[in-house]
Amino acid sequence: MSKKKIRRSAPSPQSRSILKPVVGTLLLVGLIWGLATLFQPPADLVPYTKFKKTVISASEPADPPVPDPPPKSAAPAEPGAPAEPTAPDNPVAQADPDKIALGPMKAAADSPLFLTPPAPPTDLPRETLEYISKAMGLVEQDKYELAELEFEKAADLSPNSPEVFSIWGVVLRMQEKFKGANKRFARAYELAPEDEEIVFNWGMSRLFEKNADQAIDLFQKTLALNPKHYLAHNYLGKSHGLKKNYPAEEANYVKALEIKEDFAQAHFNLGIARSLQKDFEGAAPHFQRAIELDKQFEKPFVLQFLTAMGLKKKGAGPQEAQLKPTHQKDEPEQQHDKAEETAKQSEGSGHSMEGSDSKIVKPVTHIKGRVTINSQLVDGRGIVILETKSKLKVPKQEAQPLTVFQRELRFEPPHSVVMVGSTVTFVNDDREVHNIYSKSLGNQFNLGAMAAGASRQIKLETPGPVILRCNLHKDMMGTVFVVPNGYYAQTNAHGEYQFDNVKSQEYILEFWHPQLYPEDVEKNIKSIKLTGKDEIIDFKIASASKPGEIHDLVDATDYNLVVDSIEKEIFQAIEDWSKGKKFIPRNRMLKAITHYYDGQGLKAALAKSFSDTRSQKLEQSMDQIRKQISGIGVTEPITEASLKFKAKRIVAQLRNNVKELEHRLNPKP
Repeated sequence: MSKKKIRRSAPSPQSRSILKPVVGTLLLVGLIWGLATLFQPPADLVPYTKFKKTVISASEPADPPVPDPPPKSAAPAEPGAPAEPTAPDNPVAQADPDKIALGPMKAAADSPLFLTPPAPPTDLPRETLEYISKAMGLVEQDKYELAELEFEKAADLSPNSPEVFSIWGVVLRMQEKFKGANKRFARAYELAPEDEEIVFNWGMSRLFEKNADQAIDLFQKTLALNPKHYLAHNYLGKSHGLKKNYPAEEANYVKALEIKEDFAQAHFNLGIARSLQKDFEGAAPHFQRAIELDKQFEKPFVLQFLTAMGLKKKGAGPQEAQLKPTHQKDEPEQQHDKAEETAKQSEGSGHSMEGSDSKIVKPVTHIKGRVTINSQLVDGRGIVILETKSKLKVPKQEAQPLTVFQRELRFEPPHSVVMVGSTVTFVNDDREVHNIYSKSLGNQFNLGAMAAGASRQIKLETPGPVILRCNLHKDMMGTVFVVPNGYYAQTNAHGEYQFDNVKSQEYILEFWHPQLYPEDVEKNIKSIKLTGKDEIIDFKIASASKPGEIHDLVDATDYNLVVDSIEKEIFQAIEDWSKGKKFIPRNRMLKAITHYYDGQGLKAALAKSFSDTRSQKLEQSMDQIRKQISGIGVTEPITEASLKFKAKRIVAQLRNNVKELEHRLNPKP
């Protein structure tokens, strides 16, 4: 049995014209750390290329924005994610080692990663603005020492500007130079004690350095200035959590949700806080709600917790309900005990909830095991995945080329495994015409009709199964599994797998086979900690599926709704611009492009089914409106009517593309 090791995926003379590049630069800095390891290749647009798979929020109606963040994170950022600085004991960071960095100033999303910095006021001297702009440019290049000199010049020139010191404090906080950051925040607070965001960001700095008492004091001052500041309630809760004052922690999450019920992170944090107090029945609905609002909280330990409670995440479809086991049900007491055990073994959110107290006795571990589905040994199509919890790339990670032939109305090879970012070439080696397509989640594409001898390529950027089909030959089916970072092994004919000399650390262990329903895979995820002692880990899976069946995780995204959201944001951005607002229109356009077009998968779906060129041209058309309302590269007067004309044309193009895309992703014989 061979083991394979793969890795993935971690100024012008006028003050007004100076402001825009400064603000744009600041906004970039707030996100750059949180998105460093996203495997999504950057687009050729400036400056929002560093915002991939994120949510950029536009607050209403004030300008600059008042905190009113929608949920999402980098994602990651996916969603879309990083070698970034993280706060010590940052709750979400510890729950998911895709840690969340806390960014600059004005709150614009659930995660402080997405905090929009304030713009320097227009009454600052031109030289001050130039120094700030130069400093932020140096920060982008990681030239922090040189940036410090520029901030010093700005502070010397404008010693009574709270904005100068608050922006300086943010940059120091990003470097985890908390002493210097706190000194600058203190000066900003001295100059503007009524500025709630200066107080809030100073509190975040204190939270980062694990100074719970000072963080609590500053968040309470923030709430005295603005009782509706739900982010302050959330992080006041985290600060109490550092002191293990769980009732106070819980109370603040509840207050945050009273202000903003759809605040996913607060639901997640409240679930953790209640679990620690053994209120499992009270925790479960908040875990469910967090997952419903934001898939980033669909953590293995949360799913295990809900399963132990006899629950499933909200929004389960009819098939999932049908597959729920009807035998060997746990009694309430047993469910309670299993939930408590899961809570103890979970990673938590800002709390110490390690999966094991075992110490590492050897740097590498040997693992083996056997997999059965309904007591039958699986065949060689099974994939066992060890995914590192850090989500970071492994050194020397490389993508793999793969060629899949169509021969005698079959895919050859019928089943393949590649890592994220790999390119697959499909070659029609048949006399027949083929039309290869996939409806798999995150990897939807349709290559169109391919005559004999034709070939097409596709780049697979999303981990998970890809079920290959041919529209012209319904019996043709194949699979490609895109493996995330870490290690994988394929089962042999006896259902056996093994990993030799795996680094001793924590992993997520998962098994996939085309026979399994997606929920079967989900229910059998394991969280393990390797210590150097040889391990035997078997998978004994019960499934309602039958041998020979292939079950896909399909993308149910309604792209028409995505276009509706893009249309709403673009036209609202134009309306805000016509009223003289500066920051909200730009943020709305960023949201339309990065959150909806890119982040909800429409851009990728168009690129895979048609071409990168078509997908990018649509993106560039939207970005042209963003640049015009931001005053970037404007050489002639811009009118509201001209912007709306362009917007209508773009929306019409998007709708036509979605119509064509739907036809491709749901082809008729």
